[in-house]
Amino acid sequence: MIELFIATPLGTESVAKEELIKLGYKNLKVENGRIFVSAELEDIPKLNINLRTPNRVFAILNKFKAQTFDELFDGVYSYSWHEILPKDAKILVTGRTEKSKLFSIRACQAITKKAIVEKLKSKYNVNLLEETGQLFKIEIAMINDWAYLLFDTTGDSLHKRGYRKLISKAPLKENIAATLVMLAKWQDTEEVFWDPFCGSGTIAIEAAMIARNIAPGINRTFLAERNGFISQQEWKRTRLEAIERIDYQKKFEILSSDIDESMVYIAKTNAKEIGVDKDIRFFRADARKIKKSSEKGIIITNPPYGERIDDIDIFELYRDFGRCLKTFDNWRFFVLSAYSKIEKAFGKKADKNRKIYNGKIKTYFYFYFTL
Repeated sequence: MIELFIATPLGTESVAKEELIKLGYKNLKVENGRIFVSAELEDIPKLNINLRTPNRVFAILNKFKAQTFDELFDGVYSYSWHEILPKDAKILVTGRTEKSKLFSIRACQAITKKAIVEKLKSKYNVNLLEETGQLFKIEIAMINDWAYLLFDTTGDSLHKRGYRKLISKAPLKENIAATLVMLAKWQDTEEVFWDPFCGSGTIAIEAAMIARNIAPGINRTFLAERNGFISQQEWKRTRLEAIERIDYQKKFEILSSDIDESMVYIAKTNAKEIGVDKDIRFFRADARKIKKSSEKGIIITNPPYGERIDDIDIFELYRDFGRCLKTFDNWRFFVLSAYSKIEKAFGKKADKNRKIYNGKIKTYFYFYFTL
């Protein structure tokens, strides 16, 4: 049994917790930006391939108190690094720090790397580590003066599904898009789904993947797969299980539109890459002039944030979009935005909102059950 550290974007922890529960995990400890879960080694492929909303899956190698750099060095050095790192391992140390006396991330990274190297040199009886082999990423996380030695099993963040070959200027991360769909609780067999500011098509694509039960990591590789930490056979078995769970029979309707024809092309291209292009109807449309296509539906969208978009005043864009939505009787609306005047522009306070970080951008997800 091992303990895993699931790193999540701030504001999305509860959604990630729901995912973990549905995957069969219990006794979860949830904190800001992370969830701790007890698991087996073979759960690492399962979580990397199937989790939609987190950023990374770390295995916790060790945890110890460290309020000085000497304590940090000694704690790192004490771990049996030779048991998981080969003699030629290429070692990359990343870091994070939160409410700790050791607040310099760079210093913590440097000391951690030095302690690992010194321990390996001693165990392998060499004067120099060549670091010419497979990449191994270790993260030192200083949290409340506790040092967590984390083994990165993911590599590139989980939001990188591998289908987004073309992107817009300010693309929404895939795991944030999935979070929006899950927070809105889209009833895929009853409600038409529409993103009228589709950009790269990410929200609609993630919605289609959720509806079809396509695992987000099914078409990419992970660091613990490439460096041999988990056997290739285990990854292959987990992928085959994920493929078998895809639902090709479900019926639903997803619309994805944008005023920019080039964005519609990009969105179509990305959808085709993951195999959901036939599940989504892409078309050019001005979001301020759209008309509802059915009696019941849901709009989930991520409009522009800046003060001006080309020659359009952003307040006017939101105002006109809000006026348009007032004609959508029996529809629900969910808008992610960093624009602070959205409620004023819509002429109505949101039924609720939720703070979510898209990378380092603080945004709010506004829930309107009616306009």
